[in-house]
Amino acid sequence: MTTNGRRIDSGLLDTLVERIARTTESSAVFVSAESPSTGASLLAEFPVSAAGPTPGAYAPGLGGGDLWADGQVIAMPIRGTEVTGWAAAVGPCPGRVREAEELVGLLARCAAVMLDRRPAHECREETIPPWEDAARDGYWEWDIATGVMRFSRRSLVLLDHRHVDRLTGPEAWLDRIHPDDRAGVYVALLTAAVETGPPFDHEHRVVRRDGSVSRLVMRAVSENDSSGQPLRLIGWLCDVSRARQVETDLRTAQSLADIGRVAASAAHDFNNFLTIIRGHTELALGLVKPDSPVAESLELIKYASAGATTLTKQLLTVQRRHTPVHTVVDLNEVVAGMERTLRTVVGTKSELVTTLRPNAGPVRADAAQIHRLLINLVVNARDAMPQGGVVTIETDTMNADAFGIPAKPLLLPDGEYVTLTVRDTGAGMDDTTRSRIFEPFFTTKPVGEGTGLGLWIVRDITERSGGVIDVCSTPGAGSEFVMYFPRADQLLDN
Repeated sequence: MTTNGRRIDSGLLDTLVERIARTTESSAVFVSAESPSTGASLLAEFPVSAAGPTPGAYAPGLGGGDLWADGQVIAMPIRGTEVTGWAAAVGPCPGRVREAEELVGLLARCAAVMLDRRPAHECREETIPPWEDAARDGYWEWDIATGVMRFSRRSLVLLDHRHVDRLTGPEAWLDRIHPDDRAGVYVALLTAAVETGPPFDHEHRVVRRDGSVSRLVMRAVSENDSSGQPLRLIGWLCDVSRARQVETDLRTAQSLADIGRVAASAAHDFNNFLTIIRGHTELALGLVKPDSPVAESLELIKYASAGATTLTKQLLTVQRRHTPVHTVVDLNEVVAGMERTLRTVVGTKSELVTTLRPNAGPVRADAAQIHRLLINLVVNARDAMPQGGVVTIETDTMNADAFGIPAKPLLLPDGEYVTLTVRDTGAGMDDTTRSRIFEPFFTTKPVGEGTGLGLWIVRDITERSGGVIDVCSTPGAGSEFVMYFPRADQLLDN
């Protein structure tokens, strides 16, 4: 980084300012500062000319919203040794204000460090040491002045850039980062640029070309010149996907062991209760007229008790992990056959709407398992609407190619799928709750009113049928669960 022409260049800030603007959905993000004693200045902006003519021209008005019509302005003063200026984000998305505040603060700190530094050398040119490509972890370095980023071959492999020449642009890494993790990576990089001390670790996800997701731990540290000012960021990338999967499998195995012990003791007692219910229902049916409303209610009790008998087998299946017998079923027929029961589950306060796509196609699944999946989801939907609402059940078809961009959270192999959607107009969920809903025993219901197994069972049934489940929910705007099942005729063709 040099002060030739009284302008300090920073390729690193130029890249991160644009990335931060896109991540926080801001109309503009900029860093503008100068050092009166040296005449050096620094400007990084997106879009170009977003910062205004000079730092002093806009600084007095940054606290108000009268200079821009884009909404809220988040601004931080840049303070250093005789350094003045501002870092700002204009009009960030309301849901990303906290991220914007943290990132703008780090931009200001980084700019102060850069203006305080003395001239330094350009990005070094040297022979690449053999250990970089032989190491299990990937090595990288990012020159602060030029913005040139150099990767070892192992880093490129971890970022899914195989059989390519060595890349020097940060987009080789930043474009691969999962959209939900990008802000955290930018925070980690800026923190490493301004902090002195041990390397800074940060775990994040990257999305590969085929849509699969891996988890990497980034370790970054600032390499300084003789005066202690940062020249470049250097760091490593380590793939921890397998370790995280082992941790998840271990937690699941421990939870399943607990579930199995409960299931083994509960199944026997539950069957005893069902025997009494079935027996008295048969007796009552013999005492009423077949066309009476009471007979219809008794038939529903008989039907539900038969389904509950199958449920006891499911409890033992959870304990022993037996593979269910899958047949080719039509989801339209399953939903239509359950509609009367589901309307009873929904109750009188809410409305059940079914929209079935004609000729949606068959899937390979266990019809009884799909019954339980629907009952669990409809019960949850009803509980989320204590004042009433609408529960919608839909079937449809889709092609995995319709997902388009590879960074979409739900990742499916290419092919034809039949979708089963259960949607409600209830209270919805925040991000924290949504991230945990499939954990065994996790529940938001009061003690004694929920086991925390309903949605775990739903995901288990979906995945053991070869499908994937996706959840969309917003507080106050309801929840939507979408199950994607591969078409059975497609599986046969393959």
